[in-house]
Amino acid sequence: MKARNLIACLLVAASVSTASFIVQAGDTPQETVQPSSINTRDLKEGDRAPDMLMRKESAVSDWKKRGLQQPEEDSQWARVGDKFVLLKTTNGTILEITPVKK
Repeated sequence: MKARNLIACLLVAASVSTASFIVQAGDTPQETVQPSSINTRDLKEGDRAPDMLMRKESAVSDWKKRGLQQPEEDSQWARVGDKFVLLKTTNGTILEITPVKK
């Protein structure tokens, strides 16, 4: 009699634990919008720029067309929202912040 009860309990426990895996597998992940890691209100001259702005992909190549001064060696312009940020690529120091001219 004890063996029957033990087997019945094990079967119930196994079916409950399997059911929870099935339920979890059926859940679809919710898409969320992550806030931008760059907040232009927080950027000030002399501060360190976020690493993503120091990448070559972030550089503004047509700085002259946009009315910006030529960046010095080891410097580049990057656009952050409605501002252009001149930064030193060697240490990430923000040298100048200029609004985008419309």
